[in-house]
Amino acid sequence: MTNDTMQGFMFADMDIRGVHLRLDQGVKTVLNQQDYPAPVASLLTEMLIVACLLSANLKLRGHLSVQIRGAGPLKWMMAECRQLSDDPEQPFRVKGMAQFDDSIGPQASLAELVSEGRLIITIEPDKGQRYQGIVLVDQTTLAGCIESYFYQSEQLPTHIQLVSTDDSAAGFMLQRLPQTLSDETQADVDWELIHALASTLTAGELAQLPADQVLHRLFHEQQVKVFTPRPVLQQCDCSRERCGAAIVGLGKTAVEEILEEQKAIVIDCHFCNQHYAFDTVDCHVLLEQDVMAAEVNAAMH
Repeated sequence: MTNDTMQGFMFADMDIRGVHLRLDQGVKTVLNQQDYPAPVASLLTEMLIVACLLSANLKLRGHLSVQIRGAGPLKWMMAECRQLSDDPEQPFRVKGMAQFDDSIGPQASLAELVSEGRLIITIEPDKGQRYQGIVLVDQTTLAGCIESYFYQSEQLPTHIQLVSTDDSAAGFMLQRLPQTLSDETQADVDWELIHALASTLTAGELAQLPADQVLHRLFHEQQVKVFTPRPVLQQCDCSRERCGAAIVGLGKTAVEEILEEQKAIVIDCHFCNQHYAFDTVDCHVLLEQDVMAAEVNAAMH
């Protein structure tokens, strides 16, 4: 387990909630799995932070992914955060990757990376309906794009700060909620105050200070309810079992045709570079087990 931590909080007398995140080790692990150009690595770091921040605010069990697709040299990027339990001691799990051309300059901006880009946020709860929102990548920063998404799609004023250095990765998010504790005029005043205070947080402070110091630095005059911090762990969800199921899904004929051309079926995980090899015996065992499971299931019904 790493020291990467998600810290949620809410103001006692205001309809505003927030999240502070440290993702130092998780980002390093993801970036070490691939050789990314500096601008791609920086953007992927921010995507990982955003996926965690949004997952924490939604409080859902399931998967949340943030994707960018465009016509520029960055073809596709995805960061995913998975929450498998409501237990505060259980970690959020993150993974991410990017596909890109080799023609990326060392100082490429977001607009240069993602021409005619789309930002896609997908929520897949364990129970309930899948949701997907799409917004244009028409801001100069990823934080600006996410703020624009919430303003356009959800009508929820949102403040996001993201920072990544060679040694640290951190994020800070505030979001105004529909009024339940105050009238609209008071809610406007509250948001302007809290947003103004948050805007004084520097990139250096966010990169270096732990959550309790950030919250005290910004909101020591407000009543802030702090929730139990949640650990965050970089962890891919690939497995030999899932790869085996994918092979079975190809069907017996397709599997046998592949094995006639090569000695084994090898599946590579592009997130963590893990390799799973299934030789002829492995594949036949998988197919036989699938037939037996289908026969048992038919007999039971």
